[in-house]
Amino acid sequence: MIIFFLQSAFLLLLSFVIGLLIGRFIKRRLLNWAAISLREDHASITAGKPVTITPVVGDRNDVSLSAGIKPDNLQIVEGIGPAMESVLKDNGIATWSQLAAKTVPELRGILDKYGKKYQIIDPTIWLEQARLASEGRSEDLIRLQKMDGVSKLENMLNRDKKSGFGKYQQDDLKIVEGIGPKIEGLLNNAGINTWQALSQTELSTIKDILRAAGPRYRLAVPESWPLQAKLADNGEWGKLKQCQDRLRDVRPVRVDHSSIEAVT
Repeated sequence: MIIFFLQSAFLLLLSFVIGLLIGRFIKRRLLNWAAISLREDHASITAGKPVTITPVVGDRNDVSLSAGIKPDNLQIVEGIGPAMESVLKDNGIATWSQLAAKTVPELRGILDKYGKKYQIIDPTIWLEQARLASEGRSEDLIRLQKMDGVSKLENMLNRDKKSGFGKYQQDDLKIVEGIGPKIEGLLNNAGINTWQALSQTELSTIKDILRAAGPRYRLAVPESWPLQAKLADNGEWGKLKQCQDRLRDVRPVRVDHSSIEAVT
C-alpha cells in the first residue's frame, strides 16, 4: 500500500513538473510570436514615416511611460525583478534602450556569471519589451505582456492611478502638496523644472524665490516640498500619499497663489 502511494505521489509530481515546463515553453513561444507580430505591424504603419522619440534629460533616448515609471526602471519588463535589475545595472545596463541593444548571447553571458540560479533564466523575451518601452509604446508593451494574461506595466500604471497620482506627468511640480500652477511657474523660472531638482534645492533658496515674488506668497509652507519631490522622483507613491495626508490633517487648505489671491 505504501509503495502504491509513493508511486502515485511520484507520478503527480512528475506530471506537475512536465506541465510547468510545457507552460513556460508555450509562454515563451507566444511572447516571441507576439513580439514579431508587433514589430511587423509597427513597420507597416510607420512605413515612410519616421518615428519621433521624445528625449529625456541626459543622453538617453528612452521615453518616460508615465509619472514615476522612468527609463531606469527595468522592472517593468516581464521576468525582471529587483535582484535581476541589480545584476543588469552592475553590468552597465541601466535603461530600456541599453537593454534592448543587447543580444541574447550577451545577456546569457552576464547571467552565467551569477551561478545556477541565473543560468536557468531565459532573457529572450526581455529584448522586445525593452525596445517597446524605450520607444514609449506603452499600449504595445501591455498588449505583448498580456499574451500571458497579465501585464506588469498595466498593473504598475493602475497602482499609480489608485494612489491618486496617475493624472500627473513626469516632473509635474504640482504633484507636491502646496504647489499650484503659479508657484510652479515661479520655480520653473528659477530653473527648478524637475522633481529631482526640487528635491535637491535648499529650503532657504525656495523661500527666497517665494519672498521675491511678493507678500502674497508668504503664506506658502515649503518645508516639505523637497521631501515630497524626492518621493515622487523615486516613485514612492505610497509614502508620498502618507506624507500629503499628514500635511492635509495639519493644513487642510492647499496653499498656492490662486487660493491666496482669492481671499486678498
